[in-house]
Amino acid sequence: MKIALAQTHGEADVEKNKAMAAQLIERAAKDGARLVLFPEMSVLEFFPRKPHEYAYYDLAEPIPGPTSAFFAELAKRHRIHIVYNHYERSPEGLYFDASVVVDADGNLVGRQRMMHLAEEPGYNEKFYYTPGWDRYRVFDIEGWRFGIAICYDRHFPEVFRSFVLQGAHLVLVPTAVAASEPFADVYELEMRAAAVTHGVYIAVANRAGTEDPLHFLGRSMIIDPGGNVVESLSEQVNETLTVDLSMPAVIKSRQLYPFLRDRRPETYGQIARIPDGGTV
Repeated sequence: MKIALAQTHGEADVEKNKAMAAQLIERAAKDGARLVLFPEMSVLEFFPRKPHEYAYYDLAEPIPGPTSAFFAELAKRHRIHIVYNHYERSPEGLYFDASVVVDADGNLVGRQRMMHLAEEPGYNEKFYYTPGWDRYRVFDIEGWRFGIAICYDRHFPEVFRSFVLQGAHLVLVPTAVAASEPFADVYELEMRAAAVTHGVYIAVANRAGTEDPLHFLGRSMIIDPGGNVVESLSEQVNETLTVDLSMPAVIKSRQLYPFLRDRRPETYGQIARIPDGGTV
């Protein structure tokens, strides 16, 4: 299956961002991609870079809502599956960073909310978002099962393992990694290691360009289950990257690196326990 990454630059003008997203979807479809992945806050500026501004709550929408309808129409028109990320307002009045899966018929298949929230310079997420609590979902498109690890979620191996234990062959990572943050130094290394230890393809769609004070790293990439970067972008803004995935590569990786076969879940109980403050 061919998948495409859309490496975008966000501006305050949402309609301008949507117009660019439409162009990138059309380009991906012409390249033969069956699925296109957008970065975090796909058609919004990356507002969490600004601390504690109540006005940004007005950007949030319910799902379904106007933005999901926009992507659904494009998915149906181009006969392509789309995974986009948006600012969700739930019926209870809570706010989430959520990625939505839209199939090639324009149906909303489901969503994954970001589970882990970052709080550091340029990432004031705990003010704007509620952490997701529902579950780590796996979606199925054309025989490929995938999970979605949103931005900060990518640092937690438990997230990847949760997807793989549900049969995932692929993990999509919509993110917003800036060149100035500490994680930029291990951005590629971390994802390559995760691909090997979990026997999956990993597709990372990052933002690009500058949104003061952040300069986004770009370098969207697709990594195979052997930990090799199949292809990547540099810092281009509003660009796509299309790669053909191979199911035999997933099978071969799990034969060479049989970590799933050799895992010992009966010994891992401490991982899920809340520390009680006692000594080891």
